[in-house]
Amino acid sequence: MESKAVTQKKINFREVYVFDMEVLQNIFIQNMREKAEDKMLFGIPFLLCEKNNKINSFASLILNQNNEIEFRIYDDGSLTNEDKALFNDYIKNFLKKKNSANFNNAAQLRQSTDQFIHYLSF
Repeated sequence: MESKAVTQKKINFREVYVFDMEVLQNIFIQNMREKAEDKMLFGIPFLLCEKNNKINSFASLILNQNNEIEFRIYDDGSLTNEDKALFNDYIKNFLKKKNSANFNNAAQLRQSTDQFIHYLSF
């Protein structure tokens, strides 16, 4: 009996670490070339997606025009629609469990984002 080897692309979600920032900044800059140059949109990255041991996407907490907390996903264009949907579902479940100020207090998120952007020296 003949068998075929199947290569499965592994997708992984995890929290963001400081050493991830260079890759995340590059993904953000790649996305922002087509949009307004608003550094505040970088927000506070909190989750990322890795596929085949490469960071492909990240989710960031931002404030919308109504000063409400939401998340935005930035990706490098290599994820499938299925991958994006899985990541989106994972983010929503993750957010349901978070109680810290950055996830629930708009003023705290704005202050944290200001400090974080300054720290990164965009």
